[in-house]
Amino acid sequence: MRVLLSLLPLLLLASVSVAHERDLNSRIREYILNNPEVIIEALEVLAAKEQKQALRAKLSNHPELFDEPPILGIGHSDAPIRVIEFFDYKCAPCKAVHPYLETLVESHPKVRIEMRHLPILTPGSERAARFVLAVKTVAGESVYARVHKELWNLRGPLNSARFASIAKGEELDFSTVERVMESEEISQRIAYNRDLAIALGIAGTPAFVTPNSVTFGTVDIEDLKRIWLSQ
Repeated sequence: MRVLLSLLPLLLLASVSVAHERDLNSRIREYILNNPEVIIEALEVLAAKEQKQALRAKLSNHPELFDEPPILGIGHSDAPIRVIEFFDYKCAPCKAVHPYLETLVESHPKVRIEMRHLPILTPGSERAARFVLAVKTVAGESVYARVHKELWNLRGPLNSARFASIAKGEELDFSTVERVMESEEISQRIAYNRDLAIALGIAGTPAFVTPNSVTFGTVDIEDLKRIWLSQ
């Protein structure tokens, strides 16, 4: 009898707990039925989470993307937030967003934007990328940076005559540069960037990659700032 009396409070507590759980489940069910949009919202949150995890898995296969030493770019070389920008010399949106990126980096010095060649728009795009990368091989990084800037600001066709003129201005032998343009090293570099873009689902330029995000095409600078500063 004493054992039964000692168990009675536990049995009552269990009964109350079961009743409470049933009531809670009933209320949750009623809320979902009255507000079905929460299911869609929950699925969207889950999809975004899974997408982010999948992206991180893809990027983990390319750690070298963020390990390469800084060359072309905007911001301090030791900035903790490193953004990789894929661009094309014939990409008008790339050039249109550039001043806003410069302002962003100036206002937020912990961000650095690294520039990588992704020539996909025209045959001249690839020729220009090959030319400037060949200049880097032949003449070094400082000349590479100057030639990049000249191509970046260039209006008009990207052809051999224009490249020869730029090379002459830098006192470079264009025939030597031209041979390097077709080298296996440069072909591999461009192929690597294109393959990486495909792997990350990049379908246009400009494209911006961080260890946690990929955005491409025409984007709002405030959205980019919010994404990057939350890294």
